[in-house]
Amino acid sequence: MNKLQTYLTEAGVPAELHAHALASLQSARKPALIRFWLGLTAPIVWLFIAALLPRKAEQLPRWLRWYDNNISINGDRSDWALIDGQHVRMPAPDEDVVHDDGQHVSYWPPYSPRSFLPRWNFNGIRNRCGWLAKKWAQPLESIAYRAGLPVLDGEWGNPDIGRQVMGIRVACAGGVWQLVRTSRLWGGTKTENYGFEVLNANTIDRFATCTWTAWSWKGPKK
Repeated sequence: MNKLQTYLTEAGVPAELHAHALASLQSARKPALIRFWLGLTAPIVWLFIAALLPRKAEQLPRWLRWYDNNISINGDRSDWALIDGQHVRMPAPDEDVVHDDGQHVSYWPPYSPRSFLPRWNFNGIRNRCGWLAKKWAQPLESIAYRAGLPVLDGEWGNPDIGRQVMGIRVACAGGVWQLVRTSRLWGGTKTENYGFEVLNANTIDRFATCTWTAWSWKGPKK
């Protein structure tokens, strides 16, 4: 029994679903790892991209698409608008704006989100190779949604896991699976995340991006 199957068993997923769950989870491994290793070069590559891009740019040219973003190279904090019944993210302004909740549009305030440092921070550090994440995602357009979130076919384990709550959570929607496990390590929290991010899908982003995180650690919450 491999590690993922052990986790499925511990979460209480019925044995007859294991084969389907494992096939879905493991299909995310190769694309997620390609994105991970390519993402390691993004901080360096984006030093050059951010220096050469015109301020009006929203996406990268096709030959640089692997380093592009699935939202916008200018960040994901601009306003939304309802156009023809669809929620559409508006282009980022050419100056930093502070929302009512105190959040800056820019990823390097007070500079314009279309300038060098915010673009490098968002694309080279925080959201690396986001275009690939969407390209290799599993579509969730045909499933039902409630309150903006996908209606799951099944969920097992502890839905409250997180930085303070240890355990395993398994979710499935539209035949697409995700497994998340948290455990204590060195006084902090180790997180494992496998499969496709069903739990992050919503009515705007109707897809589940691939993930294969065997090791992510955060220190004790202060």
